[in-house]
Amino acid sequence: MERQETLVACVVLMDQEGRCLLGCRPEGKVYAGWWEFPGGKLEAMETVEEAARREMREELGIHLQNSAPWVTLVHDYPHARVRLHFVRSWQWQGVPRGLEKQQFGFFKPGQWPDPILEASEPICQWLLMPKHWVKLTSPEALSKLETLKDKRFEAAILASSLAEHFDDCKKLLINKGVKEIWVDADTDPTVQAKADGVFVDEGQSVSEVSHERFAVKADYSKWDEIAQSKALFAWVDPTIRVASSAWLRLISDNPVPLYLTNINVNDEKLLRPHGANGWIETI
Repeated sequence: MERQETLVACVVLMDQEGRCLLGCRPEGKVYAGWWEFPGGKLEAMETVEEAARREMREELGIHLQNSAPWVTLVHDYPHARVRLHFVRSWQWQGVPRGLEKQQFGFFKPGQWPDPILEASEPICQWLLMPKHWVKLTSPEALSKLETLKDKRFEAAILASSLAEHFDDCKKLLINKGVKEIWVDADTDPTVQAKADGVFVDEGQSVSEVSHERFAVKADYSKWDEIAQSKALFAWVDPTIRVASSAWLRLISDNPVPLYLTNINVNDEKLLRPHGANGWIETI
């Protein structure tokens, strides 16, 4: 018999230094002494945003000015099956206080305290992921990249034709400040092994991937399948615009962060209100 899910709002409070707030569950609660993101169960007739605002007021004494959906994770604990709706916020009023006598603090990803609740573990790698990507489709694209002096790409995706010259491309991209270099799924497995991940493009298959880190196309009808596949993130079809009904369907229950493919901006802050984790430009 399938267990009934408990709906939970979890808030990733981010400060201007890129740190997030984590709290330690107090004595008397299940998993006392474990660290987690603040939040709690949705009450009857309450939305995720409303629950997030209420929980921040009750737990930390702050007023959450705004928040945006980010990812939704389902996790089975011995005592409950929970559906965790993570929202992110950079804006609140007040100074956080431990109103439930809990310890808390702001921590950089990769410097979190132990132990952390298992359901929250994927969040760290997502917070560390590059935001601004470039997808290079041809040798001409590499030449054009040299002319884009105002762009600061953190990661690159090489089409299979470029991946054949992976070492040369890597040297050029690292000199431009690119931190991660991925290849598409058509690339030979020996080259995939050199890359930081594999991008499963339109018409390609996850079965072609031999790397543990990979990205797939976002599809709300396949969220369970994508969650089970352990994909790192999902890219959004360029026909889907933020705030459209199609976008709202995607962002309501996505098990991995979403990356837009139809915008040309230079500031990740513009994406925050919509819930996107980053964006990919194609050359």
